[in-house]
Amino acid sequence: MKFRRLPPLHTLEAFEASARQLSFKLAAQELHLTPSAISHQIKALESFLGFPLFRRGNRSLELSDGGKAYLTVVRDTLQRLREGSQRVAQRHARASLKVSMGPFLASEIILPALPSFQQMHPDIDVRLDTHLRPVDLLHEDLDIALRFGDGHWPQLTAEHLLTVWVVPVCTPALARVLRKHGPENLGEVALIHSTPMPEGWALWAKAAQQTLGRPKGDIWLDSYLAILRAAEQGLGLALGMLPMVEPLLQRRRLATPWPQLKMQIPQGYYLLHRASDSDRPEVIAFRDWLRGLMADGRVFK
Repeated sequence: MKFRRLPPLHTLEAFEASARQLSFKLAAQELHLTPSAISHQIKALESFLGFPLFRRGNRSLELSDGGKAYLTVVRDTLQRLREGSQRVAQRHARASLKVSMGPFLASEIILPALPSFQQMHPDIDVRLDTHLRPVDLLHEDLDIALRFGDGHWPQLTAEHLLTVWVVPVCTPALARVLRKHGPENLGEVALIHSTPMPEGWALWAKAAQQTLGRPKGDIWLDSYLAILRAAEQGLGLALGMLPMVEPLLQRRRLATPWPQLKMQIPQGYYLLHRASDSDRPEVIAFRDWLRGLMADGRVFK
């Protein structure tokens, strides 16, 4: 038998998913089709090939011997097609990067400096995603995420960008009052907490070897930008991350009552990407630019 034409691509995708899941139902969910549509596509492919790909039971699905042999061919073909398509697209299409980061990092650090990246790499389009929701780089339409953490993100490459120090911050007027006392006497001052990092104040007190007094109250916020804005508005005492808050301190929008209690923490800022993207030119370009930006220090003045 000699084939003069190729089987339809969508039937190969349906076969590969069904063979991997050993279920038409699960394959249908993966490909956003109905089980009936998957079944029809498999039958069409079997008709084209002239042999059954599966042994169908009442509640079971198994690959036939021919199906096992054909699966190897299909997987290799689809993988080569994906890789080849990506290589050609990267070479001839305009490069783009979709980068996820928090609102504070975007508005205070990245956006003001982004024109320098565009000048260096006019052929790369950058799109910023500043939502606070957790992201999945393995499955979402994102290339890079800038995140604060301990450097451990399973199945992702995490590249260290910035070491972080923390120090209490508040309005200059409140700082003058608190300097007369220590952290053990907060008086009528509320503590501003980070919902994603609820243990922040306890970790700071332990690292600084300080006893933290009982606050007037507690304010919980889910973004670092909101935390700093609340401190600016005189709502309480927050933990500022250096060097990111340095511009706010220099402009007297914030002050620290106890500058000697600046503590380095094990967490820092990291650039995350898929391991398979390690050699993508646009990922390398953005990483190198960001490292230079962080090392320069002018962005924090």
